[in-house]
Amino acid sequence: MIANNLSTPLALARKGARARGFSLVEMALVLLIVGLLAAVFLPATNTFLENNRRKETRAKLEALEQAMVRFVVVNGRLPCPANGALAAGNPEQGLEQPHPGTAACTAAGLDNGVVPWRTLGLAQGDAMDAWNTMITYRVWAGATVAASALTRPAGMDMHSLDPATMTPQIQTFLQASGFRVCNANPCNPGAAPELASRTGMTGAALALISHGANRVGGYTAEGVYLNAANGPGPGPLENLNFNASPPRTGAPGDFYIDAEYAENPAAYFDDIVLRPTVISVAMAAGLGPRKTP
Repeated sequence: MIANNLSTPLALARKGARARGFSLVEMALVLLIVGLLAAVFLPATNTFLENNRRKETRAKLEALEQAMVRFVVVNGRLPCPANGALAAGNPEQGLEQPHPGTAACTAAGLDNGVVPWRTLGLAQGDAMDAWNTMITYRVWAGATVAASALTRPAGMDMHSLDPATMTPQIQTFLQASGFRVCNANPCNPGAAPELASRTGMTGAALALISHGANRVGGYTAEGVYLNAANGPGPGPLENLNFNASPPRTGAPGDFYIDAEYAENPAAYFDDIVLRPTVISVAMAAGLGPRKTP
């Protein structure tokens, strides 16, 4: 009886210890398992989220291209960029510069060019990528290309050019207008890296650029320029797509970069670029070359 009475307090003590919680060894094992699961699943989750953001951003760029086409249908020209450096609340924020766009685009608008969302009848959020950066808008315009600027009155109108009788004029129009686009630097005209070419009549009427997850080279919704990367990069090719600099219209650096996503720190590139050609925008707007009735 005495032995039984002694064992009872010992059993109760053990039960009480268990009731108070895990032992240090058990807690260490739980933390180890949680850490291993995080190491396995977090990278995959982050990759999934980033892929979704890239898909969302590309869809936004395509929607903006369609908005640009609708503007061309009504106005016969592309809009000038808005000045991305304007602070929130500025009455000109989101409007093409100058406003209204009856003269040559301003240097501030071209140098700090973002999508003119108000001019296009859109919300500011429609002109931002999935990382909350304003989408950069580069357009073939400005003093250096004044005669062929696509933002001038009727600058996109080619409907009077009949392919049957005015092919040389069509060729001249297309070879005078549009950015080159490349996937490498250097990029000589006619070389393999050249994806869009004026001499080949495939020049880009505009470039819509998301600066990706690292955001560097873009503007915030408040007009703040992001000159430092939020994460890896920038790689040397990303530097060519930066905003807050004059449009790249002077040879031999008259091109923007559209390249594959690259995580290598020495060649990091996460920009997403849409670059419709001059002829594709004109045709979509119903202003392309057409046969005389």
